[in-house]
Amino acid sequence: MTSFMNKNKLNIILTGSINSYSQVFFSDNKLFGGILLVVSFFDIWAGLSGLVAVLATIITALMLGFSEFNINKGTYGFNSLLVGLGTGLSFSPGIESLIIVLFASIITLIISITLEGFFAKYYLPFLSIPFLFGMWMVVMASRDLTALGISERGIYTANELYQFGGKALIDIYQWVDYTEWPLIISTYFLSLGAIFFQYNILAGILIALGILFYSRISFLLSVIGFVTAFLFYDFIGADITQYGYSYIGFNFILTAIALGGHFLVPNKYSFLWVILLLPIVVLFTLSLSKLLLPYQLSVFSLPFNIVVLLFLYFLKLRVKRPNKLKEVVTQLNNPEKNLYFQEQAEKRFRWLEYFPISLPFLGKWIVSQAENGEFTHQGEWKYAWDFVIADKEGKQFTKTGDYPEDYFCYNKIVIAPSDGTVVDIIDGIEDNIIGDVNLVHNWGNSIVIKHAEYLYTQLSHLKKGSFKIKKGDLIKKGDALAHCGNSGRSPYPHLHFQIQATPFIGSKTIDYPINHFIKYDKNKHKFNSYSKPLLNEEVSNIETSDLLKNALNLIPGQKLKYQLLQEDKDIMTEEWEVKTDYYNNTYIFCQQTNSFAYLYNEGNVHYFKSFTGNKNSALYYYYIALYYIPLGFYKSMELVDKFPPNAAIGKIKMIFQDFIAPFYQAFKVNYTLKFTEIDNELAPEKIELKSQMDQYFFNKKVKSADFNIRIDKDGVSEINTNNISIKILNNVSN
Repeated sequence: MTSFMNKNKLNIILTGSINSYSQVFFSDNKLFGGILLVVSFFDIWAGLSGLVAVLATIITALMLGFSEFNINKGTYGFNSLLVGLGTGLSFSPGIESLIIVLFASIITLIISITLEGFFAKYYLPFLSIPFLFGMWMVVMASRDLTALGISERGIYTANELYQFGGKALIDIYQWVDYTEWPLIISTYFLSLGAIFFQYNILAGILIALGILFYSRISFLLSVIGFVTAFLFYDFIGADITQYGYSYIGFNFILTAIALGGHFLVPNKYSFLWVILLLPIVVLFTLSLSKLLLPYQLSVFSLPFNIVVLLFLYFLKLRVKRPNKLKEVVTQLNNPEKNLYFQEQAEKRFRWLEYFPISLPFLGKWIVSQAENGEFTHQGEWKYAWDFVIADKEGKQFTKTGDYPEDYFCYNKIVIAPSDGTVVDIIDGIEDNIIGDVNLVHNWGNSIVIKHAEYLYTQLSHLKKGSFKIKKGDLIKKGDALAHCGNSGRSPYPHLHFQIQATPFIGSKTIDYPINHFIKYDKNKHKFNSYSKPLLNEEVSNIETSDLLKNALNLIPGQKLKYQLLQEDKDIMTEEWEVKTDYYNNTYIFCQQTNSFAYLYNEGNVHYFKSFTGNKNSALYYYYIALYYIPLGFYKSMELVDKFPPNAAIGKIKMIFQDFIAPFYQAFKVNYTLKFTEIDNELAPEKIELKSQMDQYFFNKKVKSADFNIRIDKDGVSEINTNNISIKILNNVSN
């Protein structure tokens, strides 16, 4: 037992327990969980039963080896918590009641994990279905459990609250209870309290404040959902007083939060669907109440579960996924974070939807024919490019240009645009005389590479006998494939490149972007990400700098130490460690400030994805300054990106932003990077970059911060902004 209860396990038990409370509202906010824990103890025996249920569930799950991540998040504990609260409130205090709670929590855990396996096949949550099974089982079985006394608590609520909080709590309760609340407001608070089996307004007020603290969007949705249902009851002439029996209005609140901001990205369309679906929840509530009445069972959260699961599954059957109603891909357990991350991901992480395909050559080439070309690249083959090499005057050849050998691109190496398998090759076709074409063998010597299911690339008009690979070979991005030639329908040497969904030479093309490349325009460089080269553009892959690559290629287990200084005075020394989470996401963790900076390195581009923690830390400045860095140096090249507003805007301002976020972004934060200096193009020992963060409020710039970055053999050795600087002290890997 001692070995089991080690420090890590105890931490999981404590964190998982508090998260089990907040997870009822789809949150993992520990302060919110603490508020809910306190509310659950308004009835001491119910609160104790709920806590026992959570602890029994978590310890059982740990001992049996289930996912520590899910345990820690409260995923397995919240259903048992609700069963424990309901059981504790229903029966008189006693050892018999606690034993029932223990067994009920274990069966609820079994049901939770079983349903998780079933619903996972459809990418659906199991919600509070395990609670329904567990609670109904207890209620029906209790009719034959003569040793259990039916509780009469709740009749003398003031006495019970006095035991928990003394006279001060009673004074607050009586002030709240004696206040003349409008029916819609009092029922809203009572419905919130009923989620935790607390049938008093004070409990509902505290829960509402907790929701408001953890998410303004969730609070707004809870009000909109409840008011919509309340008004619909009145509209259809249903007996509004039935709320008073069990306050099942929490079905409307939970449905609104789940669909409006948790499982769907919150926006005006998710809010609209909440309003449209709430009357359906009301109809389910009325009909299911009648259906369960003969069995003397409450509907509890059954209407919420049915409508949410039906609608989520309904959305997954869509052939197209319009932007108006978007499912949350990366669940952050907070509607604001879901919204801001989704907006950021749509702009920065389009690569999440795409297998990365690079340009299939080294150096600078020019697009001689782009999509919807003048000569070919039409109809089913319109998504393709032809590439050539030209000199500064735009000429593609030396001498007279009468021979293939005169052309700059002829015989140049062609490389693999990404990892894959060679699935087809045509070789043996002679190069054409300049100006002539081979219409019999239209594609000439060609290669087709499979990169993923329904994703292939084709490279054509290659030189006979120049192939470095054979059919069936596994290849890596950048491997030499063959040489550029002039075979097939090619009047002059060029490289044809297309992306397709089938493995045949000459397959119809698909609309697909190039992952990252540099565009050149009059000695200026422009960084392009997941876009397409256009006609006459000179482009290249990113030629990575070893200095930049080594500095930002952070490997799990690597440790760094930075010193934070203000006006040259040492403020703090921070020790960082690079780690990975359960989803294999890489992040930097600072123990001194309890801060996390999530990052992604694509090999030729470094991103920071998100930051949580202390915004006065060295890690925060590191995150802001190095938010988005291509790993090749191109002097004077500028790159523009956007931060999520919660990464830079203060907490007070974000309260205002959060309330209107589903409808309008009042605060916007831009990021700009500029490559300034390199000491040696061939073998650099020092590179200097400059980045800038600009904050806008209703499109008016209100704040700026400049960062000067120095990178050398030690990595990112120094970052300076205003009177603050961070300096590396060491960079040591385990």
